[in-house]
Amino acid sequence: MDINGEIIGIIAGYKELDPATVCAESTFEELGIDSLDAIDIVYEIEEKFGVQVPQDALDLNTAQRVSDILAVVEKVRGSNGQVSGA
Repeated sequence: MDINGEIIGIIAGYKELDPATVCAESTFEELGIDSLDAIDIVYEIEEKFGVQVPQDALDLNTAQRVSDILAVVEKVRGSNGQVSGA
């Protein structure tokens, strides 16, 4: 499974959804994800992939889609585990 699939699996598992119903373009609202859920999901992603997503890299007030999380994790993984700013 690719990293995006694994992250989608984490999101689906957190919200007890079928992973087939979650895609990059799914909105947090569609999935029932609030800002506290997003924080927990990002923490799970950090733990699984051994990366750190700085608070300023993903603004949970403006992030609206699964693709927002995927993009930040891709940046973090491409910069040796940590990235500053969005």
